Amino acid sequence: MARPVIVVLGATGSQGGGVVAALLKQDKFSVRAVTRSAAKAKDLAEKGVEVIEADMNDKASLVKAFESAEGAFIVTDFWGGAGLNAETEIQQGKNAVDAAKEAKVGHVVLSALEDPRKLVPKGALPELSNEPGHLVSHFETKAEVEAYLEDSGVPFTALHTSIFYDNFIKFFQYQRNDTDGSRMWCDNLGTAPLAAHAASDIGGTAAVVFADPTKYAGKVVPVVAEEYLSWPQAAEILTEVTGFPVKYVQVSDEEMAKFPFPGAEDLMAMFRYYRMQPFYNNLRNPKYAIFHGPSFRDWATENRDELIAAIK
Repeated sequence: MARPVIVVLGATGSQGGGVVAALLKQDKFSVRAVTRSAAKAKDLAEKGVEVIEADMNDKASLVKAFESAEGAFIVTDFWGGAGLNAETEIQQGKNAVDAAKEAKVGHVVLSALEDPRKLVPKGALPELSNEPGHLVSHFETKAEVEAYLEDSGVPFTALHTSIFYDNFIKFFQYQRNDTDGSRMWCDNLGTAPLAAHAASDIGGTAAVVFADPTKYAGKVVPVVAEEYLSWPQAAEILTEVTGFPVKYVQVSDEEMAKFPFPGAEDLMAMFRYYRMQPFYNNLRNPKYAIFHGPSFRDWATENRDELIAAIK
């Protein structure tokens, strides 16, 4: 008897890749990986995963990818696939939702975020200077896709993620202090403990949902590790694991917004939103998570070589 098919968008990325890995480990479904370039997914094909090309800007290609699927994992990418364009990310998400509905997908698991505009007290966060009406663009785009999915009538579960441990490898830029040999990274977050998790926790959570979709239908499920993490704690663990002295330095919101890379102001706004404690962490209480992956120390130990390459 053929196994039910779960389709995974962004299968070669951090989130989709984690979902594919978790589903293969669970060994209950046939997995169909969707990517813009099948050539980048040869390793998945070697593991028995069906690989199909589709484009988030092309609904017809997504309908084809979703054909005969029992479930689908949908993720949008503000920073990459949408090119830091809020309207593009929203439209790509809507394309995926419309395609899932047309293909009669049984259950969608959406990687989503809340809309700060609807939750924080008016005036508590300033609007972005380059995007009037927005507080944290890449949160609000995902919230709009979630609302669209809810209105579509497609059975779904929304996963509200936290900050990824993986950013310590893939995003944070470390500077070397030639005086003492230490490395440091800078942002405007501050030192309070924060909800965080490995990107692979999204896959573990999605696999739990797909195994019992009725139980989680219409629900928002937080993705978060068992313990919150402060940046000073992270620096201490990175120092112990890598052997390099690592420090965290907090900068002002104004300094962060002027960092020389695209999207710096939106990232500043994200960290500024994270500082709204305990409000932000209360939305991601570990006791409501349905899957817990590694602690930051265990994750860092497992990824030691990649961390050293990023830090040195």
